[in-house]
Amino acid sequence: MADALPSSGCADCNWHNMLTIEKMVATIMELATGQLIECNVKYNSTDGNPIPHATEHLEKLPLPSTLALALATTTSLATVGLAALQLIYINAYVTHTTRRSLIMFLASTAPFVSVTALVSLFMPRAWFFSHLSGFMYFTLALYVIICLLLNLFNGRQGIESRLAEQKVSIETSTPPFCCFFPCMPKLPADYRTLGMVEWMVLQAPLVRLLATIVSLFIYFEYATDGFTALKVIDFLALPSLLIGIYGMHILVTTACKLEELSSYRYVVVFRLIDLFLAFFVTDPVAGIQHGVFDFFARAGAFGCGMGNLAPLETAFFWKNVLVTIESFIVVLLSTILLQPSRSSFFDKHPSCRNVQSPTSSTTKDTLETVN
Repeated sequence: MADALPSSGCADCNWHNMLTIEKMVATIMELATGQLIECNVKYNSTDGNPIPHATEHLEKLPLPSTLALALATTTSLATVGLAALQLIYINAYVTHTTRRSLIMFLASTAPFVSVTALVSLFMPRAWFFSHLSGFMYFTLALYVIICLLLNLFNGRQGIESRLAEQKVSIETSTPPFCCFFPCMPKLPADYRTLGMVEWMVLQAPLVRLLATIVSLFIYFEYATDGFTALKVIDFLALPSLLIGIYGMHILVTTACKLEELSSYRYVVVFRLIDLFLAFFVTDPVAGIQHGVFDFFARAGAFGCGMGNLAPLETAFFWKNVLVTIESFIVVLLSTILLQPSRSSFFDKHPSCRNVQSPTSSTTKDTLETVN
């Protein structure tokens, strides 16, 4: 009988542990698909939609949120203004047509994201489409920044020859996988390997485009009832995004060992896009910012919402306000750090340093040999 008591105690202990784990799993699922607090407030608009029209939303907006909306509008207009100035300089002082188009695309990232966030602030029902548009633009920027790198060396063969001359191998121990696999091998910088890494980046916008189309179909059909399915789609698309980011880091980290890139300040362009992407990404798993606001909304940090917005829409409102501020900071930093006098991208600017392009010296030597 005495021996049975400890056995009974262990059974109770195991049962208690199982209940604790079950509660933890239930809490995690509630944070992923629902919210921890119960709100008896009905958020339905006049047409029965849980997300209000723009007019209904603006009429019931509290004073702090109205001030935040005014701040977001001001910063967004300032972002668009600075970006327009950048585009004017790029169009006037960058000679190469393809290079000019690529730089213009990257320079338009911050204003595009800022405007989509501002539209979501005024029209809550458009927040999902705006986020998908911003995310799609970012994944395209991943590949565009690699295209810009290849353009500086006149293509994949050009960068291959320069890496071979400098005896530089492809560095695979880069974010985001270097934290988990610190001893990644180095690969030969041949044409085939460079093409493989380039395709790692290219597949990200292709997969994201497919995920965006499927997500839009689900959202238009089921609206807010389809959020669980949308999270599943984002989770399935996450490996593609990580592979694309990884491929981008591999190419840029390897190419940055070449001295030619320093005069262009290419690393500054890359770091601005990379940091902006890390905070903005709308994927609730991969995006730092979106995931944090989503978690706090479901945990009850925003209470039962504000005005006629539910807690989740309230969280996204404040997230979009933050996005407009971040966009302004990014465009301001790019304006300061990438002035025409400090970057060889602006080769037609009077104060630009007379630096040859990475392949110009090779071309010149070839012509002299022929003559």
